[in-house]
Amino acid sequence: MADGSDRKGLLGLCTICVSAFLIFLSYNSMQNLESSVNKGDGTTAVGVIYLAIICGTPLAPRVMGTLGRKWALVLSSCTYVAFIASNLYPVWQVMIPAAVVLGTGGAVLWPTILSLLKHFSQLHARSRGADEGKCLDHFSSAFWGSFQFAQLTGSLMIFLIIRKGGEDASKAVTLLAIVYTGCSALGCFLIFALLEDVDKGDGEPRGEGEGDGDKDGAGLRAVVDRLMEPKSLLLAGVYFYNGIEQSFAWCVFTSEMVLPAFGGNEAMIGILMLTYAGVDAAVGSLAAQLPSTKRTTRISIAVAIVLQCAGVLGYRYLLLDSVPALYASAVALGAGDALLNTKIGVLLGLEYGKGGEHRHMVTAWRGVTALGCALPFFLSGHTGLDFNVWLLAGSGLVGLAMFAGSVAEEEGEGEGYAPI
Repeated sequence: MADGSDRKGLLGLCTICVSAFLIFLSYNSMQNLESSVNKGDGTTAVGVIYLAIICGTPLAPRVMGTLGRKWALVLSSCTYVAFIASNLYPVWQVMIPAAVVLGTGGAVLWPTILSLLKHFSQLHARSRGADEGKCLDHFSSAFWGSFQFAQLTGSLMIFLIIRKGGEDASKAVTLLAIVYTGCSALGCFLIFALLEDVDKGDGEPRGEGEGDGDKDGAGLRAVVDRLMEPKSLLLAGVYFYNGIEQSFAWCVFTSEMVLPAFGGNEAMIGILMLTYAGVDAAVGSLAAQLPSTKRTTRISIAVAIVLQCAGVLGYRYLLLDSVPALYASAVALGAGDALLNTKIGVLLGLEYGKGGEHRHMVTAWRGVTALGCALPFFLSGHTGLDFNVWLLAGSGLVGLAMFAGSVAEEEGEGEGYAPI
């Protein structure tokens, strides 16, 4: 029967989803514009963000354990506001320091959000006597759905505001930066005002190991130790590909596929990314209806990689200059991204159940993903479309091979595919 824990779980989920919607509506939209409107300083700054995330990743469990997850999320979300505001004066002296600040905050934000989703899904499941794996699947899908609905809304704003601005795209981008700064600031305020301080010691049930503060393994040693385990190393190929496919969509797809196809019309970035985000949000919601077993989760991850690579390769080498094929590529990229983000999170929840262990593995996932995200932004302007397409396909092939190895590793230990 539902009780106070059930309401707390749902309120926590809603707070995270609404806040993430406002913050990533702003950040993702500005990031999509960097590779086309603000080339040079903008794309370099985004690359620096992901480099800073890599450097800050080992410290994330320590920050979460010291501040508590609510205050770690408040502090890290404020760094997004700072970077978005830096686009009001987009010169490297402003954007690069802001990128370093955001990268440090982003290293903390992602494992904090995913740890809170796991915590609130457990509260919800236990209050209703439901399956914890299925509840985690539903909560993860709700979060990633709100994340991609933010992308969808931001892309629509890009299209409408830049189209209305006519030839002077710089004024439209300045207006977008002002609007996005306000939206992200509101998201930070909602976290501060509404999110429960789950680590305050109020006696609420926690998952096994959730309240340990990571005392025996916080920081670099614990994250590296987890990542160096054979099974974790084999999963790293999928994490890296997850970063490559995201930055391919945000950077390469917008600047090297969409703009040339539409004669440099920046407003069309909004339309194509609207398609990408809409499919991403829809598939992310539908993914929760799949069985929450290791087998189904792994198959979903493999299908996502194949779908994305086939969509991009097909457009580049079979249907180049076909506008319907370009939209099909956006659909493939969006659907694959939804499956990867929801199902990697669920797989880690199934494989690594304890709180401290789960935080370390989520931190490792986001750190390796950040490395994949950084590459296309740093390479932007120095490589051609063919190189970037084969970077996506090659990393996907390697990721699949390593992923198959991780399955074989687990089968060799006799764990099989039993549902959790």
